[in-house]
Amino acid sequence: MSLKIKLAVFDLDGVLVEEKSSWEYLHRFFGTYELAAKANYARAFELGLISYSDWMRLDLELMIGSRGTIYCWEVDKAFSEVPIAAGAGEVIEYLRNRGVGVAIVSAGIERLASRIAHALGVDEVYANKLLCDASGRLLPYGVEVVDPLRKNVVIENIAKKLGVSLADTMYVGDSEWDCSALDIVGFPVVVGSRAIKCGRAGSQIPMVYVSNMLELAALLKESPGLF
Repeated sequence: MSLKIKLAVFDLDGVLVEEKSSWEYLHRFFGTYELAAKANYARAFELGLISYSDWMRLDLELMIGSRGTIYCWEVDKAFSEVPIAAGAGEVIEYLRNRGVGVAIVSAGIERLASRIAHALGVDEVYANKLLCDASGRLLPYGVEVVDPLRKNVVIENIAKKLGVSLADTMYVGDSEWDCSALDIVGFPVVVGSRAIKCGRAGSQIPMVYVSNMLELAALLKESPGLF
């Protein structure tokens, strides 16, 4: 049976926006990037020493502890300066015009993901939530929605809700953090020139590489049989 894309799921960081990490972006904005790099919470997470919720909390505690009070409007202001990747709008519009369901699934920050989703016309958004108190101050913990190593769980739920087979699903990511998603879909796409290693060694479905979203837009337009 030939592949027909009925659902397209996109990572956020490094795909729909050129920033590789919305968390790192906030650290740079608030002046805590070097502290976060030294703490290396990512390594602790990879080793299973902390959960993703722990990692979020530690990141937020570091920002707030170093800078003092942070207001959520400051977070939104920071994210307002993050541009949408060239070609992203063209890809989303092309897919939506062909009746393809579109979603964002990101281990990044929901406040940025929602802004990008609104701009691109994406209704399904799954990303990790920051919390604010009654005075609008950023709280030192968040709500885990997407574990970066378990994006497959979220995508499986979206596909089930929409009545779409994973074989008819495209996922677009940019790194090994996307492997759980890339490994389960019928049309796995990686943005960027670096080859990534996932668990598809025995799979007959090839990974598709594109340099950027503009190239993906051109590829989709050249492949009408995918829809």
